[in-house]
Amino acid sequence: MRRRILRATVLAVACAVLLFALPLGFAALRLYQQDEEQEAQSLGERVALSLPERITGTGDPIELPPAESGTDIAVYGPDARRILGTGPDAGDAPVQDAEAGRVVTRQIGDSLVAAVPVGGSEQVRAVVRVASPASQPLQRAALTWAGMLALAAVAVGVGALLAVRSSRRLARPLEELAGVARDMEGGDLTARAESSGLPEPDEVGQALARAAARIDELLRRERAFSADASHQLRTALTGVRLELEMSLAAGPGVDPRAATRAALAQLERMETTLDDLLALARDVPDRAPLDLAALFPGAEEDWHGPLAAQGRRLEIRVDDELPQALGSQRAARQILDVLLSNAATHGRGTVTVHAKETAGVVAVDVEDEGDGIPETRTGGVFERRGGESARRGGGVAGSHGIGLALARSLAEAEGGRLFVSRPRPRPRFTWLLAAPVEGQEPSQLP
Repeated sequence: MRRRILRATVLAVACAVLLFALPLGFAALRLYQQDEEQEAQSLGERVALSLPERITGTGDPIELPPAESGTDIAVYGPDARRILGTGPDAGDAPVQDAEAGRVVTRQIGDSLVAAVPVGGSEQVRAVVRVASPASQPLQRAALTWAGMLALAAVAVGVGALLAVRSSRRLARPLEELAGVARDMEGGDLTARAESSGLPEPDEVGQALARAAARIDELLRRERAFSADASHQLRTALTGVRLELEMSLAAGPGVDPRAATRAALAQLERMETTLDDLLALARDVPDRAPLDLAALFPGAEEDWHGPLAAQGRRLEIRVDDELPQALGSQRAARQILDVLLSNAATHGRGTVTVHAKETAGVVAVDVEDEGDGIPETRTGGVFERRGGESARRGGGVAGSHGIGLALARSLAEAEGGRLFVSRPRPRPRFTWLLAAPVEGQEPSQLP
């Protein structure tokens, strides 16, 4: 790129110089020719004014003024014969034309000849002929052309220097962008190009940074999908296994159809969970109105049986005239499922889900009658932890830390919040749902 900019700039400067230099050089040559003609005419007029009334027969010699080297001055009589000075014996064409009473300038061979009549146009007493080398204007023009060529070389040199500097300034941000693109191709999505001060490359760099951030977010969500899916499916797989093992342990007289139906229900739930998590990992947050009337009955249908098998109750209370809430039905289903799973696995007694209004937004409280979260684990209950660290970490026993972390990330992605409103006893998790912006319809929200 730098070479192309340098070649283009030098070519542009050279073309500009030629466009100005050619007519200017021709004008300089023509100007020197006219100057030489005027000088010859002026010399001839001075000689004509210095001649006496009678050129011949006076007895006194007539002296002609001194002239430059190579310039000849001659005086011709009415018969076109040379009387004095240096020149051809017989008058040539310019002398003959000047006998008509007008000044004549013409190039004859290698000489520039100016013929000036002496006397009026009615009676020409003599003709003064001045001849100078015709090469003098060309020599003067050649010196001017040499100076112009030197200035042109300086102009092209300055243009080349400016082109080198400009090419470096223009190429550097593009080279940095290319390097950033190579780094991103290698997997470093945090690579960023520094500001160059040029609007266009900076806009490209900002667009590349936004694209990298978007790709990084998508990759992060895709990578988290496997961990999230593993945690969310753990309970369902455990339930399927227990149902099948109990069916086998009951003996040959027990009808296995009930266990098979329960296992199929769990498998269907697993399939729904996979579809939800995969869609949430790939799609942008949904800001459509959330159907709470369909959310809580589904949760009751999914968790009434597992809790009843533990001798526990599930109580769901929904206050009247709740404000409108926004969010994805998939995300809301997964958040509520995580909270109920956490209460079923680590809590005791009745699990209560209470949807109410708090400060103009919908708040969903999920609590149980257990001892609560130990003081040492209160601050890190939403942290993602691996299986081994979870087994040693205390707190919510047996938790891998992925489910609650997933629930919080989904809630924040949907514009809401998830936090522990009461750690112990009777632990309570509060989920605040997003509300519409005042003056905007849900479809107008970003």
